[in-house]
Amino acid sequence: MSSPSRPLSEALRDAPEAARLLARWETSQRVARSIAPVCRSLASGFDPLLPGRCEVRDNVLLLTASSTAQSAKLRQVTPRLLSTLGGEGIQVYEVRVHVQPGFMAYPEQGSAKPSSEDAAWLHPAPSAGETVGKFALTVRESPLKHAVERLAATLRKRAKG
Repeated sequence: MSSPSRPLSEALRDAPEAARLLARWETSQRVARSIAPVCRSLASGFDPLLPGRCEVRDNVLLLTASSTAQSAKLRQVTPRLLSTLGGEGIQVYEVRVHVQPGFMAYPEQGSAKPSSEDAAWLHPAPSAGETVGKFALTVRESPLKHAVERLAATLRKRAKG
Protein backbone atom coordinates (compact mmCIF):
# COMPACT_ATOMS: atom_id res chain seq x y z
CA MET A 1 0.00 0.00 0.00
CA SER A 2 1.52 3.32 -1.02
CA SER A 3 1.23 6.44 1.06
CA PRO A 4 -0.57 9.40 -0.45
CA SER A 5 1.83 11.73 -2.21
CA ARG A 6 2.31 15.18 -0.79
CA PRO A 7 4.03 18.26 -2.15
CA LEU A 8 7.79 18.50 -1.74
CA SER A 9 7.51 21.80 0.13
CA GLU A 10 5.30 20.11 2.71
CA ALA A 11 7.74 17.22 3.11
CA LEU A 12 10.67 19.63 3.50
CA ARG A 13 8.89 21.43 6.32
CA ASP A 14 9.17 18.25 8.41
CA ALA A 15 12.99 18.49 8.40
CA PRO A 16 14.16 21.39 10.64
CA GLU A 17 17.14 22.48 8.50
CA ALA A 18 15.19 22.21 5.28
CA ALA A 19 12.28 24.08 6.84
CA ARG A 20 14.59 27.00 7.78
CA LEU A 21 16.06 27.14 4.27
CA LEU A 22 12.63 26.99 2.71
CA ALA A 23 11.35 29.76 5.00
CA ARG A 24 14.37 31.94 4.15
CA TRP A 25 13.84 31.34 0.43
CA GLU A 26 10.13 32.19 0.70
CA THR A 27 10.94 35.39 2.62
CA SER A 28 13.55 36.34 0.01
CA GLN A 29 11.03 35.76 -2.78
CA ARG A 30 8.39 37.84 -0.99
CA VAL A 31 10.89 40.67 -0.50
CA ALA A 32 12.04 40.46 -4.14
CA ARG A 33 8.44 40.70 -5.39
CA SER A 34 7.81 43.68 -3.09
CA ILE A 35 10.84 45.72 -4.15
CA ALA A 36 10.89 44.73 -7.83
CA PRO A 37 8.85 47.72 -9.10
CA VAL A 38 11.01 50.21 -7.19
CA CYS A 39 14.24 48.57 -8.34
CA ARG A 40 13.26 48.38 -11.98
CA SER A 41 12.22 52.02 -12.16
CA LEU A 42 14.85 53.65 -9.95
CA ALA A 43 17.88 51.36 -9.81
CA SER A 44 19.20 51.00 -13.37
CA GLY A 45 16.86 48.14 -14.21
CA PHE A 46 18.00 45.93 -11.32
CA ASP A 47 15.76 42.85 -11.18
CA PRO A 48 15.65 41.32 -7.68
CA LEU A 49 13.65 38.35 -9.00
CA LEU A 50 16.66 36.98 -10.87
CA PRO A 51 18.36 34.10 -9.01
CA GLY A 52 21.13 35.23 -6.68
CA ARG A 53 20.16 38.90 -6.75
CA CYS A 54 18.06 39.23 -3.58
CA GLU A 55 18.34 37.34 -0.31
CA VAL A 56 17.21 37.97 3.26
CA ARG A 57 19.28 36.65 6.16
CA ASP A 58 18.49 37.53 9.75
CA ASN A 59 16.51 40.63 8.74
CA VAL A 60 19.37 41.86 6.52
CA LEU A 61 18.57 42.36 2.84
CA LEU A 62 21.48 41.32 0.60
CA LEU A 63 21.35 42.65 -2.96
CA THR A 64 23.86 41.63 -5.62
CA ALA A 65 24.35 44.23 -8.35
CA SER A 66 26.05 43.57 -11.68
CA SER A 67 27.97 46.86 -11.79
CA THR A 68 29.20 49.63 -9.55
CA ALA A 69 26.75 52.03 -11.21
CA GLN A 70 23.85 49.73 -10.40
CA SER A 71 25.21 49.34 -6.87
CA ALA A 72 25.30 53.11 -6.39
CA LYS A 73 21.71 53.43 -7.61
CA LEU A 74 20.59 50.69 -5.21
CA ARG A 75 22.29 52.46 -2.32
CA GLN A 76 20.50 55.69 -3.28
CA VAL A 77 17.08 54.02 -3.22
CA THR A 78 17.71 52.12 0.03
CA PRO A 79 15.36 54.40 2.06
CA ARG A 80 12.61 53.80 -0.50
CA LEU A 81 13.21 50.03 -0.40
CA LEU A 82 13.02 50.00 3.39
CA SER A 83 9.85 52.09 3.29
CA THR A 84 8.25 49.74 0.76
CA LEU A 85 9.12 46.69 2.86
CA GLY A 86 7.94 48.36 6.08
CA GLY A 87 4.63 49.19 4.42
CA GLU A 88 4.13 45.49 3.72
CA GLY A 89 5.05 44.45 7.26
CA ILE A 90 8.42 42.97 6.32
CA GLN A 91 11.09 43.75 8.89
CA VAL A 92 14.47 44.50 7.35
CA TYR A 93 16.97 46.38 9.49
CA GLU A 94 19.83 46.70 7.04
CA VAL A 95 20.45 46.63 3.30
CA ARG A 96 23.81 45.48 1.98
CA VAL A 97 24.68 45.87 -1.68
CA HIS A 98 27.44 43.78 -3.24
CA VAL A 99 28.79 43.91 -6.78
CA GLN A 100 29.36 40.74 -8.74
CA PRO A 101 30.32 41.68 -12.29
CA GLY A 102 29.85 38.13 -13.57
CA PHE A 103 26.11 38.71 -13.68
CA MET A 104 25.01 39.73 -17.17
CA ALA A 105 21.53 40.94 -17.91
CA TYR A 106 21.65 39.38 -21.37
CA PRO A 107 23.45 36.03 -21.71
CA GLU A 108 24.48 36.67 -25.31
CA GLN A 109 26.53 39.70 -24.27
CA GLY A 110 30.18 39.35 -23.43
CA SER A 111 32.57 36.52 -23.95
CA ALA A 112 33.15 33.34 -22.00
CA LYS A 113 36.93 33.62 -22.26
CA PRO A 114 38.94 35.99 -20.07
CA SER A 115 39.74 39.31 -21.72
CA SER A 116 43.44 38.94 -20.85
CA GLU A 117 43.92 35.83 -23.03
CA ASP A 118 44.62 37.72 -26.22
CA ALA A 119 45.71 41.01 -24.67
CA ALA A 120 48.23 42.90 -26.76
CA TRP A 121 50.53 43.55 -23.78
CA LEU A 122 51.15 39.80 -23.45
CA HIS A 123 52.64 39.76 -26.96
CA PRO A 124 54.13 43.21 -27.53
CA ALA A 125 55.48 44.38 -30.86
CA PRO A 126 59.27 44.06 -31.17
CA SER A 127 59.61 47.85 -31.12
CA ALA A 128 57.74 48.27 -27.80
CA GLY A 129 60.80 47.48 -25.68
CA GLU A 130 62.92 49.88 -27.68
CA THR A 131 60.34 52.66 -27.46
CA VAL A 132 60.01 52.29 -23.69
CA GLY A 133 63.81 52.07 -23.40
CA LYS A 134 64.16 55.41 -25.23
CA PHE A 135 61.59 56.90 -22.90
CA ALA A 136 63.59 55.67 -19.89
CA LEU A 137 66.55 57.75 -21.11
CA THR A 138 64.46 60.93 -20.81
CA VAL A 139 63.37 60.29 -17.20
CA ARG A 140 65.57 61.71 -14.45
CA GLU A 141 67.21 59.35 -11.95
CA SER A 142 64.40 58.11 -9.71
CA PRO A 143 62.43 54.98 -8.79
CA LEU A 144 60.24 55.75 -11.82
CA LYS A 145 63.26 55.57 -14.14
CA HIS A 146 64.20 52.16 -12.73
CA ALA A 147 60.62 50.94 -13.15
CA VAL A 148 60.55 52.11 -16.78
CA GLU A 149 63.89 50.39 -17.45
CA ARG A 150 62.54 47.14 -15.98
CA LEU A 151 59.43 47.48 -18.14
CA ALA A 152 61.58 47.99 -21.24
CA ALA A 153 63.60 44.87 -20.40
CA THR A 154 60.43 42.83 -19.86
CA LEU A 155 58.94 44.01 -23.15
CA ARG A 156 62.13 43.14 -25.01
CA LYS A 157 62.13 39.67 -23.47
CA ARG A 158 58.47 39.07 -24.36
CA ALA A 159 59.01 40.26 -27.92
CA LYS A 160 61.79 37.68 -28.37
CA GLY A 161 59.85 34.81 -26.75
